[in-house]
Amino acid sequence: MASAGLAVVASLTHPFTGGAEAVTAVALGGVAVATAVVTVHRRRAGDLSPTATLSDRPGRGRSLAWVAVAVLIASFEAFSYLGTPRSAHPTLSTVLDLVDSTRPGKAAAFALWPALGWWLVLA
Repeated sequence: MASAGLAVVASLTHPFTGGAEAVTAVALGGVAVATAVVTVHRRRAGDLSPTATLSDRPGRGRSLAWVAVAVLIASFEAFSYLGTPRSAHPTLSTVLDLVDSTRPGKAAAFALWPALGWWLVLA
């Protein structure tokens, strides 16, 4: 519910303004707090030892999969950015600009952003 309210507020802001930065900071703060709570809970439950190495932690395969996804996205962005003409090779940010150029699109994108963050924290 808070995410939906925050998304509506975000849709009313203009890019690179104090209001947009404040709404983004609130969302980032929420994800940071959620990450800390989940990490503490996992440590208390014995799922994550404070001294565990990366290879000892559960989900190492998922971590490697996310690294592969990040490399794939970065490669796509670099190819698209360097490709000519730019209109034939839009970057992900160009596509996102088309989505969030309207208030409903911006609200939807902003609502999905913390939801994706929360899913990543729990994964």
